[in-house]
Amino acid sequence: MTSKQKEPETTRTEEEVGLSTGTRKPKIREPSTFDGDRDNLRGWLAQLSVYFEILGWEDNHDRDKIKYTTCLLRGDAMK
Repeated sequence: MTSKQKEPETTRTEEEVGLSTGTRKPKIREPSTFDGDRDNLRGWLAQLSVYFEILGWEDNHDRDKIKYTTCLLRGDAMK
């Protein structure tokens, strides 16, 4: 094949690319612990928000959110 000839374009299926076509939720790392550093608070809260959304805890899971979040507190934040 010369440099002027193009190879035929092929379309890869989602399965060949490795994309899931099912309804499985993506794996996500659990949020980190929080030690009370105010500079990290907004980022940590954002991690929690995304994690709860993926778990399907947006509504009607306030007690679960509070219990889980409390387990992530360390140091000054736990005091």
